[in-house]
Amino acid sequence: MIRIGLSHREKQREIDSYLQSHDIKKAYCFYFKKFPVKYKADCDIEYIEYSDIIMYKFFYRLLEEIDNKSLIILDGCLRTQNRSDLTYNCAHHYLNQTPHRMIFEYFPMIETKEDFMILLDFENKGKYKGKGFDYAYLQMEDIRIKPVKIKVETVNVEITGKDQEHYEARKQHLFDALGNKDPDTVPRSLQLFAGDLKKKAIEPDKLYVARNKRFGLDNVLTYDEITGRGDYIVIDTHFRRLNFNDFLKATGMTKVRHLSTVLSIDTVLVNELMKWKARLEAIYAQASIYP
Repeated sequence: MIRIGLSHREKQREIDSYLQSHDIKKAYCFYFKKFPVKYKADCDIEYIEYSDIIMYKFFYRLLEEIDNKSLIILDGCLRTQNRSDLTYNCAHHYLNQTPHRMIFEYFPMIETKEDFMILLDFENKGKYKGKGFDYAYLQMEDIRIKPVKIKVETVNVEITGKDQEHYEARKQHLFDALGNKDPDTVPRSLQLFAGDLKKKAIEPDKLYVARNKRFGLDNVLTYDEITGRGDYIVIDTHFRRLNFNDFLKATGMTKVRHLSTVLSIDTVLVNELMKWKARLEAIYAQASIYP
């Protein structure tokens, strides 16, 4: 069973229904530390944080304990795009011990539709091993998706011709000094440069998110500081898609307002966000909608 985009209450309802229909003695809930969960159940539930999945103190004990009367709940465990990741492989060992598994995620992917194959591996590793994504797979398993549809709005920030000249000079300097460094450092540095030009657009009665604390303002938070609901205007997108997805999940935001200049780095970042949004919506369009 794979369920995408559900609220805590809806996930609880799914668990209640499953436990009523199956003879389960114990449930094991694996979760990511930023999004801890607690569910009610007539049986015992053991909670194990994602990073502990590979720990020896859990691994051998769980292999011995988990059987065909155990329920495994994977709640938000899509944490890397590496389908052969060690943590995933350890999780597969646990999943092989029981036919009872519930897989919950907020988004059906991290960056691309191929990420969904990780969830299908959780559901049935043997069936999908080595296979690439196909939209038909969305109808071949017990999969229901409640779409989290994201809107993207750009808020224009005016800059001067001198600002554009400084940007081009900075870009040329970064490329000249790149050498053997990671080429991704160039757009990340340029994003910070562009972000600095947006300070004048920050309004005191609104909340913003940026990559660091360089603005020194109480209403501009970093991604690591945001853990709950809120409506934030984006100054810098996070350079890791997974972290930006976590931000959307934590805040509950479905409308992304992005401060943007005419600089090429802002155009690139907004376009990349729009492409991610289109890939997400393509999955939603082919899936069975929850409930």
